[in-house]
Amino acid sequence: MPELPEVETVKRGLAPFFEGATIVNARVGRPDLRFPFPENFTDRLEGRTVTSMGRRAKYLMADLDSNDVLVMHLGMSGSFRCEHLGNAPSSANASEQSSKLPKHDHVMFELSAPDKAQVSLAA
Repeated sequence: MPELPEVETVKRGLAPFFEGATIVNARVGRPDLRFPFPENFTDRLEGRTVTSMGRRAKYLMADLDSNDVLVMHLGMSGSFRCEHLGNAPSSANASEQSSKLPKHDHVMFELSAPDKAQVSLAA
């Protein structure tokens, strides 16, 4: 499990992708996690704009324009994968890209912002 400095590094890496972006699509890949996702989880995210990224302890927090907060935890893998749609993937931390398996992607976000390329994130 990532320690606090790694969580801060991931937050700083994700901020340029998330802040100001609209969540075009959200998909849950693993609904059977230790804690179930809230009811209508993806419906509540889609169409929302991320106003800011923050961190509280080891939790990443994305403030949404609906006044909701998307709370994320890095779990054991400690990574998000960011991919500009149509381009090669990049990583929001220093972990090896090739070591990640799609079956471990619990939530996928497709983001779009007027001044940024469309981005797909997997956590």
